[in-house]
Amino acid sequence: MANELTTIEALDRDEWIETVCAKFVHGSQANRTYYRLVLETLWSPGQALPGPVVSMQALRAVINNYRGKPYSDLARRIRELQGEEGVVGIQRTGSGLHTKYQLLHTRLEPKRVPRTGLNDEDWTRVLIAYKYRCAVCGRSSTEMRLDQDHKRPRLRGGGDELSNWQPLCKECNNFKSTACRYCNLDCASCPWAFPEHHAPVRLSAENIERIRSTALKIDQDPSSVLNEIVDHYFDVT
Repeated sequence: MANELTTIEALDRDEWIETVCAKFVHGSQANRTYYRLVLETLWSPGQALPGPVVSMQALRAVINNYRGKPYSDLARRIRELQGEEGVVGIQRTGSGLHTKYQLLHTRLEPKRVPRTGLNDEDWTRVLIAYKYRCAVCGRSSTEMRLDQDHKRPRLRGGGDELSNWQPLCKECNNFKSTACRYCNLDCASCPWAFPEHHAPVRLSAENIERIRSTALKIDQDPSSVLNEIVDHYFDVT
């Protein structure tokens, strides 16, 4: 049965969906139902694969119609299908309002241990370490909710050890997810995974304008002016 984990191309649509759904590892029955609805939408009855290209709005409408009310975590459910549930044939293109999905093939990868969050005590330790601020943009937990994020994603071999967690605001978490999806670079040098080492240095809008104005007056590149200021600062100190 070793081949069962990698391909079941011989099965028809309904049998394949039943086989996949019967082996979901996620504990929530509601989430299992959402997985099924996504798969049924991405592989239309009577159609061969690759299936139709389906927008996030269309998938969300299917889930909302089933629930009878809006659902906000569909993107996470689809990531779980691609990750923990091993349905690697789901391809995502675009981002934001232009996000689309397509089921390309029926090959499956081995299941992974379902994603779990930190308990309250460990999460508090992480928040304290980051001073209750988003690790990337610095916004505080009083401004917006901070999400639990794996610095090195589980898809890239990251574990659940405390050192692999950081708080991210929802906006930065979404940006990181998009950046990670088709990235083949080393996570150790990624500004989203380790912003404390690799994130760009941010200047205030006022200082940026001052540098640009000065550069224009003396006919120099703004970056050169900024480097001169930094060099002068360290020479003086």
